[in-house]
Amino acid sequence: MQPTNTTHRGSSLWLVVIPRILAVLVLLGIAGGLFGLMMMTKGKGEKKPPTTTSIFVGTIESVHRPSARIWSGYGTVRTMVSADIVAEVGGRVIERPETIEPGVWVRAGELILRLDDTDYINALDSARQAVKSLEAQIGGLVIESEQLQLQVKFASEEIGAAKRDLERTDEAIDAGAGSAGERDVKLASMLRAQRALSVLKQQHDLIPSRRARLEAELSSQRANERIANENVERSKIRAPFAGELQSVNNRAGDWVSRGTVVAREVDLSRLEIPLKIPASSSSWVKVGDEVRLWVREPDGEPNQLGTVMRIAPEADSATRTITIFVEVTQDPSEPDRLLPGQFVHGRVVTHDPYERVILPRRAVQSDHVFVATPTDKGGRVIEVMAVKVAYSFESRMPEIDPNETQWVALEIGYEPVEHALVAISLLDQLIQGMNVRVEGDPIETPNIAVGDDLGNEGMDQDDDEGAIP
Repeated sequence: MQPTNTTHRGSSLWLVVIPRILAVLVLLGIAGGLFGLMMMTKGKGEKKPPTTTSIFVGTIESVHRPSARIWSGYGTVRTMVSADIVAEVGGRVIERPETIEPGVWVRAGELILRLDDTDYINALDSARQAVKSLEAQIGGLVIESEQLQLQVKFASEEIGAAKRDLERTDEAIDAGAGSAGERDVKLASMLRAQRALSVLKQQHDLIPSRRARLEAELSSQRANERIANENVERSKIRAPFAGELQSVNNRAGDWVSRGTVVAREVDLSRLEIPLKIPASSSSWVKVGDEVRLWVREPDGEPNQLGTVMRIAPEADSATRTITIFVEVTQDPSEPDRLLPGQFVHGRVVTHDPYERVILPRRAVQSDHVFVATPTDKGGRVIEVMAVKVAYSFESRMPEIDPNETQWVALEIGYEPVEHALVAISLLDQLIQGMNVRVEGDPIETPNIAVGDDLGNEGMDQDDDEGAIP
C-alpha cells in the first residue's frame, strides 16, 4: 500500500508545478515582446552640443592707492635717563626713610639716605671764622692806608720847612752872620725828615700787595667754606631726578665711603631702542618716521609708538642691517609700559611718494596676474597679464580686504590698466580664455540637456516618439 501513496503524491506535485512554469514563460514572452516593440518604435533624438557654465571668482579692482612700506626689525630697550647714585662724601648712614625701597617712584630732590655730617659742620664753622678774620684784616688795611697817606703829607710838609730853614742858614752864612755848624744841624734834620717820608711811602706802597694777599687767602677760605657747606649738603643723598628706584644698597648704621654706589634710579618716561632693520631701507627710512613696537609677536595693536630720532651712518655687512635709534615717550604708570632690557619687535612705517596698485601677494603668480576682462557678448574671460612687483609688505588694509595681511605694490607702468578686475581666488584653476563671473554679474541659468537617464550621452528623446504609453 505504501508505493501506491508515493506515486499519488508525485503526480499531484507535477500538476501544481507545471502550470506555474508555463505562467512564468508566458510572462517572459510578453515582456520580451514589449521590449522589442519599444526598441522598434524608439526614434533617434537630435544631438546637441554641451553647454559650458562660467565659474565665479573673487576679484580686486586695479586702482592706484597711497601705501606705506613697512620695515621690520628687533632691538633691546634702554633708558635715556638713568643714574647710579654715588656717595660724594664718606660717613655713617644715620637715616633712611621708610618709603625708600626698590621699585618706589621718587621725586627730584627726595631724600634717599642721610649721612653723619658732624665733621662737615665743624669744618664749615672753621672756614667761616677764617673768612671773618681775613675780612677784618682787609678792613684794617683801609684804615692803615688812610693813616699812612696823612703821615706822608705831614712828612712832606716837614721836609719843606727844613729846606726853607736850610736856605735861610745858607743866606746868613753868605752874609757872614751864620756858622757852618748850624748849617750841618739843619741839613741833618732835613735828611731825617726825607728818610721818614721814604719809609712812610714804602709802607703805603706795600698796602696793595698786602691787600691782594689777604684777598687771596679770603678767596681760599671762602672756597673752603663753600666746600664745607656742600659737604654738609652732600651728606644728604637725594634723588637727582624724578624716577623709579632700581636698587637701594645701604641702611641705617652702614658705613659709606666716598664714591660708593648707594642706589640706582631710572626714568621710564623716555626710552631709546637701537632697532636693526634691513639695509635696503636706508633710502626709505627718515628721521621722524613712526615706529610701531610690540613686546611679543606683532599682532594687533602695538604696545607703544616711537619716533626715529637718529640713523647710524654705517651698515652691518654681516647682518645686512642698519641701526636706527627710536625714542619712546610713555607714561610710567601705564600697565603696558616698556622696560629697559626688554626685547621688542619694531615696524617702521615709511610712506611711498607714489600711488601704486596694491594687490594681495597671492594674486601675483610668477609675475603674472589673471584679469577678468569683459567680452562683447556681455560675459568675462580670463586674460593673463605680466606685472612687476615693486615691493611687498605686511599690513592690514580693511578698505581693500579686511582679512588680508600680505600685500604687494606693483611697479608703475607694469600693472594692469586702471579699474581692471584682478582675480584673487581659484587661481590654480584659471587659464587663458576661461569664462568667469565676478561679483555683480547676472546669475547664469545653464541649459540642461533632455535626456537619457539610461546614460546615453548626447541623445535626447522626442516628446512624442518612443514614449511608453
